[in-house]
Amino acid sequence: MDSHTLKEQIELLIDLQEKEIEANRIQSELEKIPGRIEEMQASLEAIESRLEERKAELEASKKAYRAYEGDSQTQQARIQKRQSQLRSVKTNTEYRSILKEIEDIKSAISDIEDGMLQCLDDIEAAEQQIAELNGEYRQEQSSISEKQKELEAYADEQRGAYERLMAEREEIVSHIDSDMMKKYNFVKSQTAGMKAIVAAREGICMGCNMNIPPQLYNELHRGDELKYCPHCHRMLYVL
Repeated sequence: MDSHTLKEQIELLIDLQEKEIEANRIQSELEKIPGRIEEMQASLEAIESRLEERKAELEASKKAYRAYEGDSQTQQARIQKRQSQLRSVKTNTEYRSILKEIEDIKSAISDIEDGMLQCLDDIEAAEQQIAELNGEYRQEQSSISEKQKELEAYADEQRGAYERLMAEREEIVSHIDSDMMKKYNFVKSQTAGMKAIVAAREGICMGCNMNIPPQLYNELHRGDELKYCPHCHRMLYVL
């Protein structure tokens, strides 16, 4: 292969590599999008979980209030019954005993009422938290919806760019010698998808930043034969 043809082939490989690097970047970006959407959904689910916890707490407080209310009614009925019994007692001892029982019941009712007041405070706090969380949920949901639309538009744009790059890549490949293409693909497979062809500048390989032998650097400038870095084995060029 003469120097003019080799230079053209190397320029094509450089162009091909740039297209592939950009295509890989786009593909990597596209692969991240589902994860970004999942992260946003997770934040919404976290609010939803907190909301369900507050609703459960609210229901528990309401249930406790109803239980206290039932106990209060029961104790009030006991007082009425004991007060009725007072009218028919025949001894002071029995009278004092019923009075003592009434006082004990009233004390129990006072404790019940304290519990009811605490339940009302808990209900009010839970309802306020639920209202705040509902607002936070709606706001987050709206924000996620907007961001998701933006991501979908970005993904469509990137997919279009990727398809154009792939078409351009195929066009470039059609002009590259098959043997040169095999060498390029082999080197690329050995560099874990990193650059297969790199520049040599001032006697240094730009792929591994190692010095290359002066003779090899001089041969690169002649441009009559494809050369490789003796350290990283990438294809070398000087333009």
